[in-house]
Amino acid sequence: MTIRAATYAFGRPIPYLLQRGATQTIDCPVRHGAGGALVVPTGGTYSVLRPGGTPLVSAAPVVVSSSIATGTVTPSAAEALGAGWTVELSLVIGGNAYPVRIEAFLCDWVPLCPVSEADLYLRLPELRHRVPQSQGERGTGEGWQPQIDAAWYELVRRLLSDGARPWTIRGVHGSYDWVLTRALQLCIDAISVGLDESLAERKRQLHFDMQRAAAGLRFQFDEDTAALRRGQGPVTRLAPVGRPTW
Repeated sequence: MTIRAATYAFGRPIPYLLQRGATQTIDCPVRHGAGGALVVPTGGTYSVLRPGGTPLVSAAPVVVSSSIATGTVTPSAAEALGAGWTVELSLVIGGNAYPVRIEAFLCDWVPLCPVSEADLYLRLPELRHRVPQSQGERGTGEGWQPQIDAAWYELVRRLLSDGARPWTIRGVHGSYDWVLTRALQLCIDAISVGLDESLAERKRQLHFDMQRAAAGLRFQFDEDTAALRRGQGPVTRLAPVGRPTW
């Protein structure tokens, strides 16, 4: 049964991190059609709901600019920090409304990506001349920004998967080295054919660089003392004591 005239991939790899007491712009999820091209909505609305379901923003119209639909939100300083917030969108594409719902967290401080393309070129100048055509001047024109974004999103996902409360983050120490090294790995992976010996050796070296960057990554939270930095690591869950019964 056909539900929509066309289907689209709505991509947002991480939840929204909203900052309390600040006016901010939220981007709607990127929309890709079957061929991978970005699809521009003709309009739509967005709502921002508190954990109890009451709206902070209710069905406000999105603004479409440079192919991206955006909206603004200003959580007051009186709003309660924490999880359970929701961003709901209804984007109009080809005359049909496509609903999207994404979880959000209200934070006192939101960390930002510390890496730009200039940082990549400082570490590996050859990347300036090896941008894949699908991203470079003959493609989308994004350069290496997709790899930088992917590295930053991966760091945020690691933070959330560790069970941390993002609304209590005070600082992310070592994030520059971690994001830069991970972005360099993704850039080299994106060079699809014929890695020369120098890049092949750099790829091997980045494996060890990533281990050092991961060892130096530290999170600090509001409940921590000023001298405490928590190392990032996978979540460990212990099984109940004893052997399982069937």
